[in-house]
Amino acid sequence: MSGRGQEGTSLLDLEVDMSELEGRTFTCDDKCGLCCLCQAEVLPHEVPFFKRDHPSRVVMKSEPHRHVALALKGGEGPCTFLGVNRRCEIYSSRPHYCRQFPFHLYISTRVQVELDLSCRGVWYGGREDALVTGGKMVAENREALLRALRESRAVYREFEANCADSGIYRAPEGLRRNVAPRIKELSDVQYLAKVLDLSAEEEEMEALPAPLSSPQYDPKELKASAAETGLESLSSDDVYSAPVYCDPEGKWNILLSKNGKVEWSVMNDDGSLDPRRTIDPKQVPLLVPEGQGLDVFCSYMSTLNRRDSMYGYACFLVDDYGYEDYLSNTYYGALAAAAMDLLWRSSLIAHIRGGKLDRQGMIEGIIAYDMDRLDAPAIGAFL
Repeated sequence: MSGRGQEGTSLLDLEVDMSELEGRTFTCDDKCGLCCLCQAEVLPHEVPFFKRDHPSRVVMKSEPHRHVALALKGGEGPCTFLGVNRRCEIYSSRPHYCRQFPFHLYISTRVQVELDLSCRGVWYGGREDALVTGGKMVAENREALLRALRESRAVYREFEANCADSGIYRAPEGLRRNVAPRIKELSDVQYLAKVLDLSAEEEEMEALPAPLSSPQYDPKELKASAAETGLESLSSDDVYSAPVYCDPEGKWNILLSKNGKVEWSVMNDDGSLDPRRTIDPKQVPLLVPEGQGLDVFCSYMSTLNRRDSMYGYACFLVDDYGYEDYLSNTYYGALAAAAMDLLWRSSLIAHIRGGKLDRQGMIEGIIAYDMDRLDAPAIGAFL
């Protein structure tokens, strides 16, 4: 088995990309417990153990498909097995989905292993080599990945045929190459506004535009537009489904958009909520990355540009829009919207914590954002 992370690496007869894992190590942060807020599915071969030994702590779910899952405290809080000092009570017997975190195996025309950068443990080094762990995960799930890959490739073939019939298809490699030289410009909200405007036009974008020589948009309107995008990304049916940001102190911050404001609460380990305050978006300065914060921002946007799930999200949008928009326009627009959303979300976290978008501030913004980014719909599938 090869542990290389290069594009198109062959791993156990699978086409696998693990480049996102290269150079990363990780160790679970004892204060975090963010993964314990995700209701873990129990796979069929795991069900007998839980029904025998913990029958009252599993539930049947009907969405997105019928399956057994671990119960949550109070029906909506963290996992029922989250114990004292955020220690898992069944760690050695935890389900597959718990063991897989913070890795995401996304299947499109290949398998790509992505890393959930909302996990605090991946940011500060550690004992485990992400590339080695990811390789073992792929090896252990080889047969399931092969089955999913066959299905996903069929979906992508159909998508590409539909795009070709509409004259809107562009290969992902070319789109990514066009974005790469403009990554730094994506930190400039003026530039992002330009990209979003061009992506909405009927004419195809051959590439991202050159850097702007002067401001073209009213800063107040840009701030309001960024806040609108940010509020939309924080919207949810209820507070327990809202985005969660685990801060350096281990507090689970719930950020919910409601009536044009951000309702900020902290979830306790028993699932109860402590309301903090209501935040007016007009009082949140739209910050820009500075110093090493710009390096962190650029590195993350480069990661998004390489992620198959990001491209899969653009494909989902094209399909959802009925193949009326160019794939290039949709992809560039989706990346620009993601950058705008990240900048506003990071600015919100900096506003709460009293910081700026230096290296630490930008890392905190990504921690608050990436899990939601990975939850976005795509035409492929996460295993």
